[in-house]
Amino acid sequence: MADDLDVSRSTVNRALRNLVDAGVVKRRGNVYETTLTGRAALDAFNQCVRSLRGIVTARDLLSMLPPDAPLDPVFFSGATVHTSTPQIPDSVMQRLFGSIEDADCLYGVAPVALAGQLRPFYETATAGGTTVEMILSNELFEKLVDTPDSRAVIAEQLRRETVTIYRTDVPFGFGLWTVGDEAGIVVYTDTGVGGIARNDEDDAVSWAKAQFDSLREEATLVTDAALDGDE
Repeated sequence: MADDLDVSRSTVNRALRNLVDAGVVKRRGNVYETTLTGRAALDAFNQCVRSLRGIVTARDLLSMLPPDAPLDPVFFSGATVHTSTPQIPDSVMQRLFGSIEDADCLYGVAPVALAGQLRPFYETATAGGTTVEMILSNELFEKLVDTPDSRAVIAEQLRRETVTIYRTDVPFGFGLWTVGDEAGIVVYTDTGVGGIARNDEDDAVSWAKAQFDSLREEATLVTDAALDGDE
């Protein structure tokens, strides 16, 4: 080990003694091995490093969000990030559509929506018979039903047996979705979609699904009567 690390043997011995004293390594004869505490500490360290690397990768996307945005760092561990460019402003939405078009089930939260993307989004989501559950913010819902074109899109979706739409107060400004073994967020700016992040790791998907489930518990089911103002 001293040769591999290019340090003196006394330095290695001192480091090993410190690790043994800390309870993360134990000695069996002339062999040192990690304890359960040591393995747990190493796993936690590696997870922290992955999260930090993910945050660094997503820094441009994160800069578009307010400081108090409720995003768990675990979501960015291993995430793939795409940001919009002036040259190809719609490329990010195509990444989102690519994530949802072949899904069996789609669960989404939309605090904001782009009028021009509403119909393409639902057409992509439902083209393959996907079961769709969407939660719209109350503010977004009111805007959509006040606009004839977007109101028509919502009415069409409500007639589908595979689509369920809810409304509630959404306490964050980013969009969120999960499809099977992948989750994603959409970040909006004053000029459109700023970017998205996608992640297929279990912890990230579990976090995103938990956000959806929590909001759905308090959400109101949207019906045809709600569109007509009878509820």
